[in-house]
Amino acid sequence: MITALFLTVLASPAHFEAPVQLLVPMQDGTEEAADEKQPKRAEIWPEVRKDQKKDLKTEILRLRKAGTEGMAIGGRDALIKLGAVAAPDLIKALGKERDEDARKRIVEVLDSITGWEHTRLLAERFGDRSEHVRLFTLRRAAAFPDEGIRQAAVAALAAAEKRIDTKNEVKHEAYYAALAVVSSGDLAALDILSKRAEKLWAGSGAEIRIAVEAVRGDEATEVLAKQIADGKRKQKVAALRLLAGCGSSERGKALAKKSLSDSDNSIRVAAINAMRGIVDGDLPIDKLSVFEAVELANQWKSR
Repeated sequence: MITALFLTVLASPAHFEAPVQLLVPMQDGTEEAADEKQPKRAEIWPEVRKDQKKDLKTEILRLRKAGTEGMAIGGRDALIKLGAVAAPDLIKALGKERDEDARKRIVEVLDSITGWEHTRLLAERFGDRSEHVRLFTLRRAAAFPDEGIRQAAVAALAAAEKRIDTKNEVKHEAYYAALAVVSSGDLAALDILSKRAEKLWAGSGAEIRIAVEAVRGDEATEVLAKQIADGKRKQKVAALRLLAGCGSSERGKALAKKSLSDSDNSIRVAAINAMRGIVDGDLPIDKLSVFEAVELANQWKSR
């Protein structure tokens, strides 16, 4: 059975800069052992104790209205110390806040106090009236793959795609919804992630890699195989980037190995990174010279 090693990496999506967790498969232990190590998905947020209510209200106000850096830091640290108990009120504040800097401060705290166990609680807000709440909850839940958010994520994607055709389009929402859909184990939105990987890989690569780990296998591999065979140069590169996270051990490896011989260095580098992800679960190497890429490609051909 497959267990997982979580490595912390820094994702820099278009609207947020937050630490996320990369899922790298490892062949050690059993499914039961993995379950024992992982927290259970929460069904309700922790209850605010009476002695916490005043401090919670005060610190959220400090965080939002911070006139100095020290005030902002004080509010942030106090809320992080309170932990997940502060999340519902912070999410509510995020939906009401009009100041962009204040929203960033709120999101920073929310990133620190939410995690694996809160995905289904976050999913409850995927349809929130506030685009800021929707973007945060979709992006954060997708950082911790969970099939339990699938229904809410699929509905969020459908709603986001309808908004694209209106004057009230929320930039990037369809992408974050697709990220959540794929992280839930659904291949339906893989093409949206592929298009994002073509244009904004530097800022979105880490979170895309997390999401596609949830669909690793033959089915995802075959979807990308068609794109590698028939796509244009940028589409091939994008497909190989995704293949690193969701390619199967045999077919995926064969596809990546074939692309190691491509004369286009961008394709060759993407193939190297695909091999790294499929074979060893390693993160991609961002930059390689032509000479370095040729040398590494030759090494991978023998594996």
